[in-house]
Amino acid sequence: MEDFEQQLKNALARKDAPDWFEAKVMAGIARDRGSQARRPTLRWRWASALLATVLLIGGVTWQYERAAQERAAGENAKARLTLALKITRAKLQRIEQRLNEVERDN
Repeated sequence: MEDFEQQLKNALARKDAPDWFEAKVMAGIARDRGSQARRPTLRWRWASALLATVLLIGGVTWQYERAAQERAAGENAKARLTLALKITRAKLQRIEQRLNEVERDN
């Protein structure tokens, strides 16, 4: 039993790590940091691209709506001008008729 206990003590005894172990661990940490650093950068790129796309679509939609509103306002102004010209033409025709009547009477 004492031999077994001695083997167990030897197996569980503190031993210094080999020299290459620290270099291997540090290289693994550096590799992990590099891959983790790339992931957020890639996410930011995708997020930026998505934001740019949303802004572009929003801008195009806004311009289209603005142009449609301007077009509607222009058509409304044209309709009002056409009505005003019709009224003016009708009044001028009445004035011309009266003038013709006055000239006939004289």
